[in-house]
Amino acid sequence: MKPHLHFMGIGGIGMSGLARWYALDGYRISGCDAVDTPLLMELRQAGLQVHVGHNPDHLEDASVFVSSMAVPDHHPEILTARSRGLRMMKRIELLADLCRKRKAVAVTGTHGKSTTTGMIASIFLGLGQDPSVQLGANLPLLPGNYRYGGGEHVIAEVDESDPGFAQLESELAIITNLEDDHIAGNFEERRNYHASFADLQRATREFSQRTKQLLICADWRELGTLLGDLGNTLSYGFDPSSDYYIDKLELAETGCRFELRTPNGSRHPIRLAIPGRHNAQNATAALAAADLAGLPLEAAARQLGRFSGVGRRWQVWSSKAGTLIIDDYAHHPTEVAATLTAAHDTGRRVRAVLQPHRWIRTALHWEALADAASLADEVLVLDIYSAGEEAIAGIGPDLIAHRLQKGGTSASCHDLASASDYLLRTLVEGDLVITLGAGDVWKVAESITRHLEERHAG
Repeated sequence: MKPHLHFMGIGGIGMSGLARWYALDGYRISGCDAVDTPLLMELRQAGLQVHVGHNPDHLEDASVFVSSMAVPDHHPEILTARSRGLRMMKRIELLADLCRKRKAVAVTGTHGKSTTTGMIASIFLGLGQDPSVQLGANLPLLPGNYRYGGGEHVIAEVDESDPGFAQLESELAIITNLEDDHIAGNFEERRNYHASFADLQRATREFSQRTKQLLICADWRELGTLLGDLGNTLSYGFDPSSDYYIDKLELAETGCRFELRTPNGSRHPIRLAIPGRHNAQNATAALAAADLAGLPLEAAARQLGRFSGVGRRWQVWSSKAGTLIIDDYAHHPTEVAATLTAAHDTGRRVRAVLQPHRWIRTALHWEALADAASLADEVLVLDIYSAGEEAIAGIGPDLIAHRLQKGGTSASCHDLASASDYLLRTLVEGDLVITLGAGDVWKVAESITRHLEERHAG
């Protein structure tokens, strides 16, 4: 009989996907989370035993206790689980267990993980491979963020913020890039953080050594320096030395196209329905994964041409009255710059709503975040989304707004409601409004869209 797994924090995007996969694999699943949400309701409807609030009584007869890095080790539910002799597992360890059950295509990196993973999943599904999937975002094709498949592959997004990812084994590992995100520096917080960039690099190298085939983005030269001596490595990108080379890129508001050159020298025309240079990179990684798995590239490219994105990545909320409303998860300066570059390439006036994410990340990167946001014509800076972190004295959205203003960019500070109200009063035809951040900034896009639809209906 398979064991009873209890998930503390089951309402998290990664935890919920694993819980549902293991439930379908015949395990008894229970779990709990701090507050009730629509996702918890979905889990209950799927037959999972889910509690609201954290209480040691929820453990019942569980034999395995699963938690994420976000849960502190001194939490009463964790202490009780240990005292009862339950097997203690972190979320990343359970994902590693799943990757051992299938041939794993594992995608990690600072940026582009969800989109690249979603692209690979879409190709494999479209070509009848019946994969299992674990995603950190929703993919409409699934629908949701997971899939229990009968095929030999699991397509998995691997979170590099958890040092445990170094232990995960895979058939193919893809590293999209690597930057100093999720680095604590001099701050004591260690949930979802590495102590230093050197620690993250060491974990990435160990992860890379545990795969049969490694695929890295050649445009991030630091990856070549860190991993280039590993004999199982191929590359992709705009760098002409790439094994999978992106050539003749053409960008448009609703997509892009380019030519892909493969290691054997063959060339393939690629068309995408999502815009941006960064998405050409993501798509090339996905096509390389399909090629390395033995799937026909022409058919893979056709499937990828239908890909419309994963949740909260260049998600179009509205195009009413000539105004384009976009939401994007970008929160690191590099992601913000890439997304705003794609927005700028549309030729529209770009009005960004920026929500800084986490106090430590903002303390370390607020200057770079402001400089990245300056690619917009106007920036509305929201309060910092804490994600459970304690406030840091002297850090706030005004620092970002003032730096933007000093550099000549129109900028102001807002909350969710005032940002929505201001934009609704000042929108003109042709504007592109883009909400940026990993928190709840999407609510601004939702609010504006709702009001525009009401106006249109009236």
